[in-house]
Amino acid sequence: MDSLNIILIFLIFFAIFLFIKTKNRKVVKPTSVKKDELIQSYKIQMKKLLLKYQNDKNLQREEKIKLLKKINDELSMNLFFNKDEARELLKELSSLN
Repeated sequence: MDSLNIILIFLIFFAIFLFIKTKNRKVVKPTSVKKDELIQSYKIQMKKLLLKYQNDKNLQREEKIKLLKKINDELSMNLFFNKDEARELLKELSSLN
């Protein structure tokens, strides 16, 4: 009976350990998915800005420039984008109307 209790306790601790280990697993996204998500978020930000200031073109242009500068700063520190990719993305964002 004592050995059965020890085995049962061991199995319970082992089950708890496996539960904790599998729960703490992080889902790692591939680089391409992360880049696509960033690009989509920048496009959404730009579209929201353009809609918000659609009645005042001067203010829209000023806010668009501010947002492009902010995005440029973020991209320059981002490991996923090289200079050419960042430049192309900024061109695409600046051409949105």
